[in-house]
Amino acid sequence: MSGTAPDPVVDNEGVVGDPTIADTTVAAVRRDTLGEGDNILQVRGLEKEFAVTKGLFVKRKVHAVKAVNGVSFDVRRGETFGLVGESGCGKSTTARMICRLLDPTGGKIDFDGTDIAGLDRKALVPFRRDVQMVFQDPYSSLNPRQTIGSIISTPLDIHGIATGEGERKKKVQELMDLVGLNPEHYNRLPHEFSGGQRQRIGIARAIALGPKLLIADEPVSALDVSIQAQILNLLRQLQKDLGLSLLFIAHDLSVVRYMCDRMAVMYAGEIVELATSEELYAKPAHPYTRALLDAVPTPDPDARARRLAERAALPAA
Repeated sequence: MSGTAPDPVVDNEGVVGDPTIADTTVAAVRRDTLGEGDNILQVRGLEKEFAVTKGLFVKRKVHAVKAVNGVSFDVRRGETFGLVGESGCGKSTTARMICRLLDPTGGKIDFDGTDIAGLDRKALVPFRRDVQMVFQDPYSSLNPRQTIGSIISTPLDIHGIATGEGERKKKVQELMDLVGLNPEHYNRLPHEFSGGQRQRIGIARAIALGPKLLIADEPVSALDVSIQAQILNLLRQLQKDLGLSLLFIAHDLSVVRYMCDRMAVMYAGEIVELATSEELYAKPAHPYTRALLDAVPTPDPDARARRLAERAALPAA
């Protein structure tokens, strides 16, 4: 086998198989109409700018970096909606704005009939019960000085649920059992658990308040491959049992395909394609989406070559 890399396969819209040089100037592709269906979340024209300041004592704004630029999508009740794209494209920033961990610069976030984009801290308290987030890193998202029982019970304490000590402990142990943890480990610290177990702790904390929408920000990217499937299956089972809507964020297209009913592809802070999972994988319309799909590794080099050739032979969208 020759060690020379094959020439890139080129179609009339860009280079197929390399997302770094694919033509992304093509207009966004939407095969899914906004506003259709029973939506629990509607995002319209969402924007976020981060100011670049200069000066040691007196800070002055010299530039602004637009991390999210006019993002619009819906999440329907009971579905799993995927947000996929390369690192730095604005996925996590979008998720944090929906949770109101970051304040949006512009746009509208309508959750269950209420625009939460402009709500103040006090008005957000009921919203916090309905929308919860599972973070990417199971190591840094847990307080190393708190026991697992204390970590999971914190949302219950804040919102005045299960106020008695015995009642609270019983609720926490039920949550631990629900996510596949041993309830007897109630008093253990995070460092005594593996990465997969820590992510289960984060999931238990997120579902403690009975949310309507769960946002999973790359929940398996920091885990071993052998553990990823367990966490994904747990999320699917919880969604079914608890009636959750799930906003699933990832950069691994195979994971998104397994989890999601519909998905949006993000690039440089914008959504470039939105469709059902079946449509997007069967016939991606935007060159950046095709490049992402072609870049997915496969153990069969001949199959990859055939896939690249098939993509290059597709007619222009």
